[in-house]
This record gives sequence, structure tokens and C-alpha cells, in this order.
Amino acid sequence: MDILRDIEVLVSFDTPSDDPQAVSHAMGFLEDRCRGLGAVTARRGAGDILQADLAGSGEGSVLVLCHVDTVFGHGEAARRPFRVEGERAYGPGVADMKGGAVLALHVAGALRRSGVPFGRLRLLYTGDEEMGAWRSRDAIHSAAEGFDAALVLEPGRPGGEVVSARKGVGVFHLEALGRAAHAGVDPQAGRSAVAEIARRIVEISNLGAHLEGSSFNVGVVAGGSRANVVAEQASCEIDVRIARAEHADVALGLLGEAATQPTDPDVRLTLTGEFASPPMEKGPGTEWLLRHARDAATALGFTLRDIATGGGSDGNRLAAAGIPVLDALGPVGGRVHSAEEYIEVPSLPLRGALIAGTIERIARERAAR
Repeated sequence: MDILRDIEVLVSFDTPSDDPQAVSHAMGFLEDRCRGLGAVTARRGAGDILQADLAGSGEGSVLVLCHVDTVFGHGEAARRPFRVEGERAYGPGVADMKGGAVLALHVAGALRRSGVPFGRLRLLYTGDEEMGAWRSRDAIHSAAEGFDAALVLEPGRPGGEVVSARKGVGVFHLEALGRAAHAGVDPQAGRSAVAEIARRIVEISNLGAHLEGSSFNVGVVAGGSRANVVAEQASCEIDVRIARAEHADVALGLLGEAATQPTDPDVRLTLTGEFASPPMEKGPGTEWLLRHARDAATALGFTLRDIATGGGSDGNRLAAAGIPVLDALGPVGGRVHSAEEYIEVPSLPLRGALIAGTIERIARERAAR
């Protein structure tokens, strides 16, 4: 089918998040396809942000958001080219989220051909989601302004569920500075930054018990120079997840207390970082959007379920912009960020019809006002 050919082309581009020029090459392919649909396009940044606008004859406005970057480096597409085996398609980024990026194009084309009176449809493609969207977050906020709803085409869950809530994500760096000394000759003169970081890690790792729905994880640790030297420097990277925006200050307070009060007063501790993604909370707007998506699913003959997840996405940033968001509407897939990443090929037409049906129902409601 045509959609598989387009996915194969997009997967063939290496698009590591830290190389906006590489992402820009893939955006060129998408921009050509968008223009072929009659969309008005614009590129931002280093060309790694693409906005495509289509105007229908109806009411309502929907933003469809996808990212084109992947966690894989250069050469990965050549090492693991796109392939279809049975009912699954494989390749780097095929689920997260190049399959969704192409699906958005085909949904827009289907709406255009069908004559369904949708209103404003905006496709926004970004190139740094896997790194926290530092380059594109402002573009996401501005692109969402004035829109009725946003649909994010991260991969659908293996059971077909969509995501209605995501936790907020904070990334922090803790630095310890002690005093070096010879570990055998004069250890008492030293102040071990490694030992202090180890004590802080124990404290930090237990913080989740004090705030419902939160987690505090130390995932990277570094320090010291040699085994026979009392370590002068050590550091760790901390991932913090919260379920509600109002929990951010509480989480920061807990982390600050655990991370910056040393057992050894001669070791200096410095904590830096912030919440890069606010929580995507399930509120009345989400329920409104879910109702339209469920109605579309019922018309297609299945029941649509929604779930909450601890993982973050650009959906978090859209929620912060203040519009209803529904996430994980892309092709059903799994094993993302691994060599076994896949999408279920039969899910492509069904998810496309679900997205189109949701957009159509939003347009009908707005027209009936």
C-alpha cells in the first residue's frame, strides 16, 4: 500500500535528535508530500520544524503533532533497513514515530478527498522530541494557539489504547565537590565526593514514598579518578516524574532537601535542573475529546480504551498550552527504542479512520453551535 512506501522512505532517513540538519533532510520529504496535498508549509529553526496548514470548508480546528527524530544514530537505517514480515513492519523509528508522521499525511489526504467539511487542520512535525524538545517547544506552543484540540501520533499501545494522561518529567544534575587525598598515605585529609553522592542517592531514591504518583530515579553516576585517590568530584543524573502540575513545588522541595544537605559538611553539593515537561493531566477537555474519539471508534466497530502513562511526550507541552490533547493515536506498535521496534500493519487503516473520524466529529460539533 502507498502508506507503507512512504513509511519506508521516511525510515530510510537517519534522524538523530542531536543533528537538526539530518532531521531537516527528512522534513524535505514530508514538506513535498504536504504541498502535494495543497497545504501551505513553513519551516523553522534549522529546517527541522515543519508546519503544514490545510483549510477545509467546515468548522473546528485540530492540530496533529508528530516528531521525526529518533534515538538512533547515523548509519542505523542502512544497518536495519525497513522491512515487512507478516503483519509487522520493522525499522529504526518506525513506531516512534515515523509511522505516525506518515499516517498524518494520509489522514489529511483522505479528508481532502472525501469532502468531509473539516475546518483548520495543521500538521506540525518536530525534530527534537527525544531530547526534550528544547529547540521546538516554543514552536509547539505557538502552533497550538487558538486550536480546539490536538492529536499526538505517538504509537498506539499494543492493546490499541490511547493515552489520556502523562506524568511531568524533570531532569536534574547533582554535583559533589570534596577534597582529594592519597587513599593509603593520608585518607583522613580527603573528603570523598563519591561517598557523599552515594549517601545522597539512597536518600533521593526513597523520595517517591512521600509524594503520591511520583518517582525519583538516579540513572547515571560518575566520579573519582583512581582507586588510590579519595574522590574529589562526583555527580549523578536524576529523573523525577510527577502526576500533577501542583506537585512540582513539593517535588522540588523534597529533592532539594535530600540532595543538598551533605552528611560530610566539607563536601559541597550543587543541584541544577528543571521540569522540562509539565504533566498532561486528564481534565474536562480531555473527556470531551475522548468522547469524540470513542464515538468514532464505535462507528468503526470497536471500543476505544484510554490509559495513563509515566512516559512524557510532546503531548505534555501541548497540554501546557491549554488545549485538549489525546496522545498515542499513531499505528499500534511496540519495542520502541530497540532493534525490534515494530508497527502492526493492519492497524494503519484503522488508526487512520479513527483520527479522521475524530476530526470530523469535532467539525460537526463546532458547525452545530
